Amino acid sequence: MQQSKEYEHQTQNYRRCGLHAVNNLLQQNKYSREDFENIAEEIKKETNLSHYTYFFGNYDLNVIERILLKESYEIVWIRQNQEINEELIADPQVYGLLISLIKEISFIEKLCRWDPRHWVSIRKVIKPDNELEFYYHDSSLKAPQIKQTPDMIQELKNLQMDKAKENYILLVKKR
Repeated sequence: MQQSKEYEHQTQNYRRCGLHAVNNLLQQNKYSREDFENIAEEIKKETNLSHYTYFFGNYDLNVIERILLKESYEIVWIRQNQEINEELIADPQVYGLLISLIKEISFIEKLCRWDPRHWVSIRKVIKPDNELEFYYHDSSLKAPQIKQTPDMIQELKNLQMDKAKENYILLVKKR
């Protein structure tokens, strides 16, 4: 876990929210479009399936997961029926979270058959008083939103209960 300090926040460029979610989570401008496309191409050779939209982004979970594995993190799904509580997100192995939200897409995006998913990262930070604080990084916003534990738990529960949208909530854990 990270100690509290000032943080960077990347905003969205094209449909590269997955790239920005990873860089925001890691708090480094470590990965580029080319890095993500190279990983996507590696996976495509293995599976014969595309995992992104050339140049624009729209990276799927397979690409993000492979990048995070390079950083010694693993992704653990929070099931639809799993209880989200302080114990779950305060676990010392949990570095942060990734959320794949369903968003409204434009007519052009529908014509291009782009996935309506949008990646958001949440970084867990330990404040000097040992309380937890969460930085909700949505690259479509200009800055992260800072949330305290009860508010973060409630927001995660709301996302989990929204059955109409099938949001995915993923823990990012140290390997």
